[in-house]
Amino acid sequence: MSAQINSDVNQFPTLTWNHLNINRTHLEAAITDAAVPDFDVAAAGVNLRQIPRGRGTVLPPRGESGLGREFDGQFDAACTAAGIPLNEFSVEPGSSEGKPVRISCHAADGSAAALDTLILAGEGSCSTFIFDFTSEKNATGVLGSRIEVRAEEGAVVHVVTVNLLGSGFVHFDSVASTAADGAHISLTQLELGAAQVYTGNYETLAGDGSRFDGRLGYLVRQDHFLDVNYVSRQEGRSTSSTMSADGVVADSARKTWRGTIDFRKGCEGATGDEQENVLLMSPTVVNKTLPVILCDEESVEGRHGASIGRLGKDILFYMQSRGISEKDAEKLMIRAKISSVCRDIPDEALVAAVQEFLEGAV
Repeated sequence: MSAQINSDVNQFPTLTWNHLNINRTHLEAAITDAAVPDFDVAAAGVNLRQIPRGRGTVLPPRGESGLGREFDGQFDAACTAAGIPLNEFSVEPGSSEGKPVRISCHAADGSAAALDTLILAGEGSCSTFIFDFTSEKNATGVLGSRIEVRAEEGAVVHVVTVNLLGSGFVHFDSVASTAADGAHISLTQLELGAAQVYTGNYETLAGDGSRFDGRLGYLVRQDHFLDVNYVSRQEGRSTSSTMSADGVVADSARKTWRGTIDFRKGCEGATGDEQENVLLMSPTVVNKTLPVILCDEESVEGRHGASIGRLGKDILFYMQSRGISEKDAEKLMIRAKISSVCRDIPDEALVAAVQEFLEGAV
């Protein structure tokens, strides 16, 4: 059964001028099936339970995810209509990190599918979850994902998402996390494929001394579109958050990146840092960057900024003097941007797949 998502997403926490068209964006996508990923759950202490949706099924309560409450309501309805189960991973308390858990989704041409994931990390545990989304090069369709992480006291969780979808796909990726005292959540994302990409991340540092580190790499090309919204809500004392984005916008592509550090009342001693570094490869691209710090507490420290530039003539001259053409120089810079993020992906085979994807894309 088909269900339609027709929702405003990536709502900016505090509104700015409407004529900038940056406060939010709109997602329209039809979902007909459950994505059927290949699960590799070889890590000790990690258990998978697939909870079906339907009459009489009681699902765990869910918090707001990265794309927003309106999206969550419509996504829940779509999951129920399409029979999409909740994939619940539980990490036993005290479990040490072993082999990463792999969730691999290969989308068929013309498919319209989604998956829903909940990760429950027990006290003092350490775990890594890697999601990769792939299809044939020129395939079309819809593939969506919602991921929620709940890290108990002292837990360490690393989530990796890699989008290598075909050039006709619509892809949405909604992530949320909640960290208890001393918990550390890391998120590494690569958005390289699909024609339209919507990614939102809502991170709540509820516990004292909790930490979030976000790393995003992206390539937006042709007439493709990428919309990103990161929010780090810091409630606990001495919490720490970092958000770093590195990417390339080429041809006539459009990209919006919003980053918000939200220091809430009572988060004394909290620190936050958000930075974006974007390379523009064409005069016809549309790039929007909005880093913001919201502060309701005095004794905090926050930094934000953005670096937006093009390949300088001095760099091009240097490379051309060594026999490297302008086109090859651009390819080198794109690979360098993405490779810097790949260092945080603990899977050699997936990193090799990323490099192969880039060879075909640039």
